Amino acid sequence: MKFTRKTDYALRAMEFLARKQVLANQVGGSPQPVAVQTIAEACHLSVRFLQGIVSQLGKSGLVKTISGPKGGIALAKALDKTTILEIIEAVEGRIQLMECLEHPHQCADAKACSIMSILHGAQNAMVQVLKTTHLGLMVGAKIDPFHPLPQEHFLKPKFGCPVLK
Repeated sequence: MKFTRKTDYALRAMEFLARKQVLANQVGGSPQPVAVQTIAEACHLSVRFLQGIVSQLGKSGLVKTISGPKGGIALAKALDKTTILEIIEAVEGRIQLMECLEHPHQCADAKACSIMSILHGAQNAMVQVLKTTHLGLMVGAKIDPFHPLPQEHFLKPKFGCPVLK
């Protein structure tokens, strides 16, 4: 499975806005709205494509648009309240590794299929990690790549090896 360029652009734009917010908070100010073109130039993204993605992020309540000469977009929620899963689902829709996971009744081999349970577990693990990782953690990892994820991101090991939830 591979996320599309939409996800890449959405995550990079949201990370850009989150870093701006962190920097503003560090100097005791409030983040200023950022023009989509500024984000596109800073992140080397297509402005036209990013505008459509920002529209989807806005409809999902993840960014807000401020009009006027000093307008642009800004995060609509706190960094720790915006999950990576929300960002991905805003532009991609629900994560679904295979159609049969959503509609097992349409699969002719559903009762005898051993693949479905494995992929269901894999999908749940991926969704859980994306749901418990928020923009604050993502920006923290960018600032300090060796900063470990919090313990709640890991399942208790069954075979001696920690596994992401």
